[in-house]
Amino acid sequence: MEGPAAAAAAVSTLSALAVFVSTVDRGAVRSAHGYRVAGKGGGCGWERWVEREFAFTPTSAREVPLPNDAQRLLPADWRGRPVYREGQIVGPWRCILAFDFVAAVAPPPVPPPLLCSFRNPRLMCVPSLYNDLTKVFQFQKLEEKVPELVQCDSDEKMTTSDAKDRVSVKQEAGSDTDEHPQFGEDLLASAEKQRRAHREYIASITLNDISQYFHLPIREASRSLKIGLSILKKKCREYGIPRWPHRKLKSLDALINDLEFVIDEETERDGVKQEDHGENEKENQDAIKALAKRKRMLETEKATIQQKPTLDLMDETKQFRQYVFKRKFRAKTLVCG
Repeated sequence: MEGPAAAAAAVSTLSALAVFVSTVDRGAVRSAHGYRVAGKGGGCGWERWVEREFAFTPTSAREVPLPNDAQRLLPADWRGRPVYREGQIVGPWRCILAFDFVAAVAPPPVPPPLLCSFRNPRLMCVPSLYNDLTKVFQFQKLEEKVPELVQCDSDEKMTTSDAKDRVSVKQEAGSDTDEHPQFGEDLLASAEKQRRAHREYIASITLNDISQYFHLPIREASRSLKIGLSILKKKCREYGIPRWPHRKLKSLDALINDLEFVIDEETERDGVKQEDHGENEKENQDAIKALAKRKRMLETEKATIQQKPTLDLMDETKQFRQYVFKRKFRAKTLVCG
């Protein structure tokens, strides 16, 4: 492992996150991310803010470049430390989620529907936003409290009384009734109409069809394929997939995002310090090249696992991931302290 490169890839810790929706452009989402970055020796030396924009469609989502002429959440001439609040208006943007560890701004107990992974699977398509949201909300724990209403792996239909009971449980788990007043009724109607998928359709599902959803949790993949969870697991066993590869791909995405973040920072620092520290220019460039090489290796490994989901992560990747976890834990401990 490259010592300087590996150390540089593990210094950022999320300290603030604000998500805004556009009041004029349906489907446009803007976010501001604050990161505490540890300096040499593990001390938290400085803070980094990043602004991103996303375009959500009914079927997908993607990160888009920030328009040059658009009003920014983080203006170029801003000073101090920005603090956002839920409901805040910044130009055409309205804040729907605010979290700030430093300013003691706590997030809501339940994320808005747009930012729920199990209610909006499109989030998986934008890991730069999704990964930070998972640090603020424990989606997996929240999902365990919300029972599945529209999937039925048995041959019998869900009865109306069972559906009503489950809808009441889901509402207790924190569904946003203000934004979706008919959400419970819609789920109840779907539960009453849902039947087992046709055997012909199940038999027609190929490995290529399944592989398109490896980036999603297995529950979300079964919803997208419109089959039950147990049926999807059975199809995976038929194709020799003993374990759903979402966690491996998610882990690789997180490492790639961290490396991209550090490469950008090291490139900016190298440009600033070239005049004052010309003797260190070659060392900085070597570190950037090492980071870029590591990033290419991870991207290649991710593409390979998508094609062959039975493969495990390489030992070198596991060691690098463990090193990153330790560095982040130490940095987080210093922030909390």
